Amino acid sequence: MASHIVLDEIIDLEGKNTESLGGPVCYGSLLAKTFKFSSVPATKAGQDIFDKIGQLAKCNINLEKSQVDPISPTTRFRLASKKNGGRDLFLLSRCSPITLNDIHDSDAFVISPVIDEISPDTLSQIVKREKNGFIMVDPQGFLRTVGENGSVTNKSHIELDLNGVTAIKADEEELSALTGGVTSVEGMKMLKNKYNLEFVISTTDNNIIFLHKKIVYSINLKKIESPDHTGLGDILATGFSCAYIKEKDPLWAICFAAGSVITALQSKKRGIEKIPTSMRLIERNATYYYNTIKFKVID
Repeated sequence: MASHIVLDEIIDLEGKNTESLGGPVCYGSLLAKTFKFSSVPATKAGQDIFDKIGQLAKCNINLEKSQVDPISPTTRFRLASKKNGGRDLFLLSRCSPITLNDIHDSDAFVISPVIDEISPDTLSQIVKREKNGFIMVDPQGFLRTVGENGSVTNKSHIELDLNGVTAIKADEEELSALTGGVTSVEGMKMLKNKYNLEFVISTTDNNIIFLHKKIVYSINLKKIESPDHTGLGDILATGFSCAYIKEKDPLWAICFAAGSVITALQSKKRGIEKIPTSMRLIERNATYYYNTIKFKVID
């Protein structure tokens, strides 16, 4: 699990302010534990993380000395949910970059930077070193840029070499930036063909679109009122990765990913507290989506 540990200040739709551990490395490592995987965090944090060591251990994360930066603080974001959907994001502090030396050999990798702590060059180095291994990429942190007041926005275009990557999860804005403005299924096809990706996952509103070979699958998530949607993309990417590695069945893997997301929302909890700890609940939701998933063959 490669990303910065994050301390999130979450302002939800009810106006409640909650501080929570966050970042893909926390959300993903905890969910991997539910899937009964051990997780090796490739991460960096500041010395201000020491009062969260107990919580990190519960997240399946035990930091090594080399992962604690003696100078830079832990990466911090303020996330303010908006009534019309989405959120405003502000960077409050940033830790030091993650390099190839911070990323140990493993059976599979989820590469998901939050604010360019993993460079495109480092991604290429990982792919080259781990040739033929399973690599899931969430490009969110490659796209983000920070304004003068700390406000975080996305670049409209980015060049990212995905050759050798197994799977990518990208929303519509990220698809557009990676393809030069092409979104939806056409954008997914473009990415898949350009980089020979095995799996492309995209999210739009309450839909999960999944492209494998020449079949497009779609899952319509039940709309659930939840106070906090932070980390759902991390849950989706990790849920798919764990389920696929375990069973090697792409269709069941995307259903388990969707099941993980909806189980988190059903908890009505905030931050990492919403990460599902019950495989039984995830499996129940995954089975529902397996029986309702739609698909079509494309050219």
